Amino acid sequence: MSQMIIDVSVHLSDKAAKSAQSTWERPLLNRIHTPHTHGSSAISIEEQISQMDSAGITAALLVATKVGRVGLPGTWQVDPETVLSATKKYKGRFFGLMGIDPFSGMNGVKELEKYVLDHGFVGAHVVPHWFGMRPDDARLFPFYAKCLELDIPIQIHIGSSLVHTPFQQTQSLGDPTSLDEIAYTMPFLKMVATNSGWPWIEELISASNKHENIYVVVDKHPVSALGGPLLNFIKSWGINRILFGADFPSATYQEVLAEIDQLDLSEKVKPRLMAQNAVELYKLPL
Repeated sequence: MSQMIIDVSVHLSDKAAKSAQSTWERPLLNRIHTPHTHGSSAISIEEQISQMDSAGITAALLVATKVGRVGLPGTWQVDPETVLSATKKYKGRFFGLMGIDPFSGMNGVKELEKYVLDHGFVGAHVVPHWFGMRPDDARLFPFYAKCLELDIPIQIHIGSSLVHTPFQQTQSLGDPTSLDEIAYTMPFLKMVATNSGWPWIEELISASNKHENIYVVVDKHPVSALGGPLLNFIKSWGINRILFGADFPSATYQEVLAEIDQLDLSEKVKPRLMAQNAVELYKLPL
């Protein structure tokens, strides 16, 4: 691939980030990060950039990940200062996304505002099921309202939860119907559904068809394994609302990009999937 490539779904995987994960969570990550995976192996930020260079990745959106309520087993929250440091060190290669902890309340809303206005973060990111919530839970609406005010997109995990261990069980609360209420209440909020919505792919496509403010990230799962409806969506009427993500470090860039090449996307579709939509949606200065 020679065109610009923007990965909209990237997580830190260095020693500090890995140490924040609980000991029971690491083998879980090894299990769910398939078929392409770095698993629980630590990858320095320098190595992360090196892998991006080798794969021709122009830039990536780096998440200050927040999964799980503070103080509970399995909680993993990345200090946004770490992400900020990476965006400064590799200016133009990394752009920050602020992770959302709905239990942080208005302090969390203020933190989101601070990192967007003062530090140039370009969006927000939330995984509601890690907090025992559906995306349309009332406790998330103050964050949605702030995103709308700041005119930034928010990535929302849509799809199943594979987390089930003796210490942490999270129900699969991310079905796409949960986006309906949000879209009706805030029709101008830019919602970015991650993980392709699996296993509710067709439901997510339907939601995006119904609401023009719902975008879909093609990440986590190989498109070839997800069936025809998603590919048809990418190639036709979803062309302006699709975004590329590798969910790094869940996947290796070489394998994910090889799969994209095998989809036989037209010269009209591929640039929009791989970069153009992301640049426009997140207003990236590239």
